[in-house]
Amino acid sequence: MSPLKWALLVAGAGAIIGYVVWWYRTHEDPVRGRSWAAALRAAALLLAWLILLNPSLPAGDRRRGETVIALLDASYSMSRPADAGGGTIWSAAVDSVGRFDRAWLFGGPVARYLSTDSLPGEPLYGETRLAPAIRSAAATGAWRVVVYTDGALADAVESFDVAQRHGVSLSLLKLGSAYPELGIAGVSASAWVQAGDTAEVRVEIVASGVELDSVRVEVVDEDDRVRAAGWAEIPAAGRYSPLSLRFPVGGRAGYRRFSVRLAAAAPDPERRDDRRAFYIRVSEQPLGPVLISLRPDWEPSFLVPNLDRLTDAPTAAYLWLADSLVTMTEGYRPVALSTVQRRAREAPLLVLHGYGAESPAWARALAQDASRLLVLPAGRRGFELPGWNIRVGVPATGEWYASAQLPQSPLALDLGGTPVDELPPLLNVRSIETERAWEPLVVQRLRRGEPLPAVVVGRVGSRRWAVAAAEGYWRWAFRQGPGRQLYRALWTGVTGWLMAGRARSDAGLQPRQRVVARGEPLRWLAPDDADSLSVELAEEGSDVTWQGVAAAGDSLTAPLPPGRYRYLARAFRDGRVAASAEGPVEVEEFSPELLPPSGVSLGEMVTASRGEPRRGGTGRSRPLAALGWPYLILIALFCAEWTVRRLGGLR
Repeated sequence: MSPLKWALLVAGAGAIIGYVVWWYRTHEDPVRGRSWAAALRAAALLLAWLILLNPSLPAGDRRRGETVIALLDASYSMSRPADAGGGTIWSAAVDSVGRFDRAWLFGGPVARYLSTDSLPGEPLYGETRLAPAIRSAAATGAWRVVVYTDGALADAVESFDVAQRHGVSLSLLKLGSAYPELGIAGVSASAWVQAGDTAEVRVEIVASGVELDSVRVEVVDEDDRVRAAGWAEIPAAGRYSPLSLRFPVGGRAGYRRFSVRLAAAAPDPERRDDRRAFYIRVSEQPLGPVLISLRPDWEPSFLVPNLDRLTDAPTAAYLWLADSLVTMTEGYRPVALSTVQRRAREAPLLVLHGYGAESPAWARALAQDASRLLVLPAGRRGFELPGWNIRVGVPATGEWYASAQLPQSPLALDLGGTPVDELPPLLNVRSIETERAWEPLVVQRLRRGEPLPAVVVGRVGSRRWAVAAAEGYWRWAFRQGPGRQLYRALWTGVTGWLMAGRARSDAGLQPRQRVVARGEPLRWLAPDDADSLSVELAEEGSDVTWQGVAAAGDSLTAPLPPGRYRYLARAFRDGRVAASAEGPVEVEEFSPELLPPSGVSLGEMVTASRGEPRRGGTGRSRPLAALGWPYLILIALFCAEWTVRRLGGLR
C-alpha cells in the first residue's frame, strides 16, 4: 500500500478501537463475554475499513489452471470492413471467440456477459470503452483476459492501468488490416434561409492511407442533383481538412434535406462515413428576428441567444463595421446592404443596437418602416425615432442600479422575486419622451433618488416598439446567477411582447439536432415555462413507432435505429398544451466510430502516455475488494458478535 493508505489504516484502526471500547463501557451492561463481543465488533469494523482501502494482496503464481475470459469489442467500429476485399471485423471476431463458452461484450459504460452462441449479429455501442469490462472480468476472478478489438480504444491508457491494479494479465488481439480511407467528420450548415438566398455548409474531412492530394466534395439535394462542389485537401492522419460550400436555395417552403458526399477516386471500402445529411428550413418570410449592431459591443453576444428562444428560426445578426456589413452568426463574412435591408423589412422583429443621432440614413429608414422595433441607443446626443413620435434624451452620467420595486406591467410577475442587490450597474441612462407607454423595470442612481425607466415599451396603432434607456445590460448576464436570470426574463419578456401575434406556436420547441449519429438519442428544446414534454415518432411511410413523455429538457428518446422519422412534439404547462411542433428528424448510419483511424497504434498511444507499453499485471497480486473470502469473514464476525451478545444477555 502507499504511505497515505498506511496512515489511513493506522488512524482508522485507532478510531475504531477507541469507539468500540467507549461504546461497550458506557452503553452496555458489564455481563460475562462483553470483552469478546467488543473484540469481535472491532475486528469486523477493522476488516470493513481494510476492504474500503482495498490493498493488493500476494496471490502466488496462478498460471496453471488460470481463468481466461474473452472480451469482445462490440462498438460500431467493428462493423467496418476487415480489409479492402470485404467481410467485416465483427464477423471475424465472432468466429475467433467461438473457442470460449462465454464472452464479455464491451464498448459502453456497462459490459454484457453472453454465451458465444448468442452473440448479436452486429455491434451494439457507439463508443469503445474497455475499462468497465476489465473491472467486471476481474470481479469474476479472471486472471487473464483476451481482448478482441480493432484497436480503436477510447480509454486505452485507463484500461491498462485498471488491468494492472486488478492483477489481470491483458492480451490484445488486433483484428482487421489497414486500407485507404476517407470520411466526413463534421457537417454544419445554415439552420434557416429565405427562399432565393444562399446557404452555407462547412465540412471537415479526415483520411488515412490515401495517396491523393485532394478529394471532390459535393452537396446534393433529395433528387441527387449536385447543388455545389469543391475540392478539399487530403489531411494527414489524425488531422482535419475544412471546406466551405455555398449554394442558392429555392423551391418550396419547409424543411429541405441535403447531403454532403465524397466523390472519391481512391478505393474506400467503408462508405457509411462518405455521405452526411443535413436539413435547412426554407421560408418565404424571415421567421427569426434581425439584429443590426451599429457599433462593436458585448450586448449582441448575450441578446442573440435570448432572441433565438422566441422562434425555431435563428436570429440573423449583422455588424456595421468600416462602412460595410458582416454577419455575426455565420462567420463574419461580408453581406450586401440590400440583402440586410430586405431581411430587416420582412423580419417579425427588428433590433437596432448602437442606434443614435449619428446612425446612417439606411438605419433610420429601417427604424421608420419597422412594424416591431427594439432600439438600444448609443452616442452622446439625443435623437428622435422617425415615424414613432419618440424622443430619446441625452445620457445621464453615474452608475444606475436596478430597483427591486417593479412598476405595474405585463412582465411584473416574470421579473418579480429576482434579487437585485448585487447586480452591476447600468450606464448612460436616458429619458424617453412618448405617449401610451409602460415600463417593466426602473433604475436608481446609486440606489437612491428618483427612479428612471430601464426600458420603455409601447405601441403606435398596430405597431409595437421598445427602447432601452441605458447601456451595459450585458453585465447582468456575464456571470451565472440572479443577473443572468433577470437579463433573460427582461429581454425574453419584452421581445416576446413585441412579437405577440407574430410568433409561431412551435417557438422554442424543436430537436436540439435534426440529424444525429447512430447510437445517439434525440434531445429536445422546450419552452422555459413547460413542465413536461411528449413526443411521437413515426418512420417515413409507417405509423407511430415510438412515443414517450418526460420532464421538459430531458433527452426523452433512447437511441433509435437508423432511418428518417417525422415527429409530433407537444410541450405542456399545468396539464395544457403550451406549444406544439412537427417536422423531420433523422438517425444516420454514420457513427464517429466509422471514421478512419488516427494513425497512432494502440501500443504507441500507451507508450506516449506512460513511457512503456503495459501488458497488464503479472497475476501475482489481487485487490482485496475483488476477493470473496473477506466478505465471508466479515459476515462471520458480525454473526459471532451477535451470538456472544445473546448468550451474555445483551440485545
